[in-house]
Amino acid sequence: MRVIWIVLLLFLPLSTVSADDQDNDGDEKILETIRKIQEEEEEEGNYYDDDDDDDCCSGCDLLFDGCLELLDSGLAEIILQYFVSLRFAPYPYADGAGYQFSSLEYRHLEKQKATSVCASADLSNHLDGTYGNVNRLTAQLTALHLNVFNQTIFATSESLSAVSVNAGLSLFIGNFDLNGFAGTYLLTTTGTFMFCTGLSSRIFLPGNLYLDVYNLNAFLNGRVRFVHLLASLNYSIWRFSIGAGYNYNSIVGDIYHGPCIKLSFWL
Repeated sequence: MRVIWIVLLLFLPLSTVSADDQDNDGDEKILETIRKIQEEEEEEGNYYDDDDDDDCCSGCDLLFDGCLELLDSGLAEIILQYFVSLRFAPYPYADGAGYQFSSLEYRHLEKQKATSVCASADLSNHLDGTYGNVNRLTAQLTALHLNVFNQTIFATSESLSAVSVNAGLSLFIGNFDLNGFAGTYLLTTTGTFMFCTGLSSRIFLPGNLYLDVYNLNAFLNGRVRFVHLLASLNYSIWRFSIGAGYNYNSIVGDIYHGPCIKLSFWL
């Protein structure tokens, strides 16, 4: 176990250093991706017109009307009760919690947590001269979900980074949770700002193991042009989790993917 910790601590800081032993293939691939993004940005001004604005307004009106109908129905009371009664263990597999992560409790709510926060970092090798670092912050306030996603893809001297802030709702069923969210996506390398949507899920398994899956999709020129899919199997030790998995990224058609190692901490 100590060996695993040492490997993680050595690998995670690599997001800020160069990979001197790699050739220029990774740098060239990143530069080509940046060029494609800039070309897409130039086309973006031709994509939007007045009809698009009208469609957007109509969509907002339909969404607002749907929310009003939901509030007027009996379903709104059920959802409110669900929000009020959802509680979390201090961290996965906490001693004395009586459940692995989440529970619906109707008594002694003041003695249980209505919030859950987890921070994680992973490092991936794309096996093409490029590497990736993903940092995530996931927070729950009962069934309200918030996540912050930050990724840097780098090679010897070039890098491509993005940050995304999202909010949404969660469904918890026993030791399974499903989160749907939407938000903003900023490609900081080029200053490209986009709308994004996504889904994430965790399944808590026996033996202090849990499966974590995260998917984020950002839209440029009305199409999904940025896809991030992260999956890992993690082992919990007190408030810490260590894991291994696979990261897949499609950025304007260019693919960056490979195995990863991950370290998480539950606040």
